[in-house]
Amino acid sequence: MVSSNDRALTKDEIVSLESAGCCCGDWSRVRVSDGFDAGRVVRVAFIGDVRLGRMDGTVLDMQGRERPAGLHNARLDNVSVGDNCGISNVGGELANLDIGAGVWIENVAGIACRGESAFGNGHAVAVFNEAGGREVKITAATSAQTAFLSALYRDRAGLAEALHALADRYADEARAKRASIGDRARMADCGSIVNVRIGAHAVIEGASRLEEGTIVSSAAAPTSVGPDVVARHFILQQGAHVTDGAMLASTLIGEASRIGRQFSSENSVFFANSEGFHSEVCSVFGGPYTVTHHRSTLLIAGLFSFYNAGSATNQSNHMYKL
Repeated sequence: MVSSNDRALTKDEIVSLESAGCCCGDWSRVRVSDGFDAGRVVRVAFIGDVRLGRMDGTVLDMQGRERPAGLHNARLDNVSVGDNCGISNVGGELANLDIGAGVWIENVAGIACRGESAFGNGHAVAVFNEAGGREVKITAATSAQTAFLSALYRDRAGLAEALHALADRYADEARAKRASIGDRARMADCGSIVNVRIGAHAVIEGASRLEEGTIVSSAAAPTSVGPDVVARHFILQQGAHVTDGAMLASTLIGEASRIGRQFSSENSVFFANSEGFHSEVCSVFGGPYTVTHHRSTLLIAGLFSFYNAGSATNQSNHMYKL
């Protein structure tokens, strides 16, 4: 984040920016920190209120190499950029964002917050029954235990209501009109990212589309999203790894879980250390260490934990169930 004692651009800095192909309707709305270097900003459009941090150091790219911090070929609309970030080749725009320090963004279609969002928090996931009735309201802090109580103990109406109220309160606290990207997150070669809160040290490379979600991440347990992933209304908890064409809709992926190889999930939750590859799940409650690896495997409306679904497993409520 840019410090509170930021300053206006000098006349010389404005001249330097304009000579480098930058433009702005009102330069007075662009504020910078000490250590800002106008010579590192090329072909950038500034819209609305923009805050820029220091640009006197380096930033790590996707390969972990040190690169000079700077902004190139981008449009910033109501954005705060932290110290020593590297941002280049944004096809659309960066809009309504707070970008942390040391963030690398390269070759993305756009990252924006549109309207008000809770970033996937509080979204109701219809586990056990595709028609509803045992919903779990997912948040970045949802645990297997609280989700189990919420879905299974519906005979205790007060308990379910209280757990839903806690999730709603969490969502209300998360709700904002600006998204955020945590310190030292890195992303490249991505499609559109809309209404997603991205944690520190997260790595996103080649994702196709991410909407309405939270990616929890930390230096100790970075979360990664890889090529061709499409996710909407989702929560990824820290240390999760989602890649290779995975498709997630209304889904929570727990800590240190691994998802990929065209895995498809809808209205499901998978908690810590689970794995999902190739197969399809719908309305599944996957407790810790739930594993499904095979292209021919289908899981629907079930409860699993410490379970490995074998090839051709059809654990579903369909008439052709094996």
